[in-house]
Amino acid sequence: MAAKRSRLGGLFRRSRLPLLPIDSTVVARAVDEGVLITRLALTMATKNFIIVGSIREDRPFDIESARVFVRSELIDLALEQVSYAGRMRAESAALVAKKRKSGTQTEEAGEELRLFTQRRVTYSALASELTRLRGVPSVVDEVVETARKSAWSEVRANVENRLDRVAGSATESDYAQKRAGRMMALRHIDLQALGRNTPGRAAPKLR
Repeated sequence: MAAKRSRLGGLFRRSRLPLLPIDSTVVARAVDEGVLITRLALTMATKNFIIVGSIREDRPFDIESARVFVRSELIDLALEQVSYAGRMRAESAALVAKKRKSGTQTEEAGEELRLFTQRRVTYSALASELTRLRGVPSVVDEVVETARKSAWSEVRANVENRLDRVAGSATESDYAQKRAGRMMALRHIDLQALGRNTPGRAAPKLR
């Protein structure tokens, strides 16, 4: 975790790139949209975390574990934005170096540099906002609660679908005949295979 925070701290290092005008309104709108998309993705990831823990690993729901998961995911998502900002910084530096080497400055190159700068600032601002949200308990709890409800709803729907299929098969006209066949197969095929394939266990005696 300390390494992650150190990488986030690099977000505010001084840049040698030229200062260009930034549309703060565009940046703010992009950050708001980014936070919305991130929260949706974060809720989905948390829902999967709860389902896997409860069903596959047979762990009871633990709100504190879910909170830790959300905070960790927020750091990872913030670091992802930092990497995007770093990429834009590298693109800007390469463009500036190319301009200096050629000794020319076209309008197209200037617009491209401004675009790189705008994106870099946006990614950096989004990373900062995600890092801030990590420390807001109400935000973390809201994500956990929404994910918990979604997880239980998905599990309940899955169980109900399976029960419906079982109930539907019991109403079929030839259910009894099929059931007899399945039981016969179980006694004369499945159990024999089980006895042969289970080490240290004698084959069951079939009547």
